[in-house]
Amino acid sequence: MKTYLWILPIATLVTYSQLVVKWRASTLGDVASHGFGQHLLKFLTDPVILSAYAAALFASFAWLYVVTKLPLVVAFPVYIGVTFAMVLLGGWFFLAETLSATKVVAVLLIFSGIILGVSADA
Repeated sequence: MKTYLWILPIATLVTYSQLVVKWRASTLGDVASHGFGQHLLKFLTDPVILSAYAAALFASFAWLYVVTKLPLVVAFPVYIGVTFAMVLLGGWFFLAETLSATKVVAVLLIFSGIILGVSADA
């Protein structure tokens, strides 16, 4: 069970990465107004975006540990499901994206599937 808990910080790091990239991409301006090269240079020199990529890189190294301890057919769906839920909630809370009843039901169904999948592996 302890190995499953390793998925939470990995999902948190990936969620941070996705939310920060979305936030900074929307605040750094439109690609059409500056040109792609200049826009890319803004991204590559933005310390907040770099922190997001560093978080994703660190998460990928932690993921190497998880896949050595858990079956991939269980670990990956848990990771994706938890990350999906965290990005959905983070997008709603930090980026003011819409959170509909359909999305909440989808997350509940995903977590039901995770619980079934993990209990079948036990």
